Amino acid sequence: MRTGFEYYRAFPQDAIENQNYSKTKLTMPVLAVYGSYYPAFGANITSNPALYSMKALAQNVRGIEIPNSGHWSPEERPDFVIKMLDNFFAGNSTKTSK
Repeated sequence: MRTGFEYYRAFPQDAIENQNYSKTKLTMPVLAVYGSYYPAFGANITSNPALYSMKALAQNVRGIEIPNSGHWSPEERPDFVIKMLDNFFAGNSTKTSK
């Protein structure tokens, strides 16, 4: 349990470090993915919050929605996630379809 508690205790230091690191945008390609279905937020999400967050931190960001999936996309849609990651790392992330 100690390790789990330390993760949360580090938040203040993480925030300081993240502020420093975010002064320079990442230059490598970044893939921002999100599940399209979150019942806690009213079911279907129409925008990609991960994409908007990452655009503030990186220069080359692509966003992909994982349909019929929520927070646990690798478990809920492993077929889609594998194809999406394979395409992204092969340099074809724009070819991934919903």
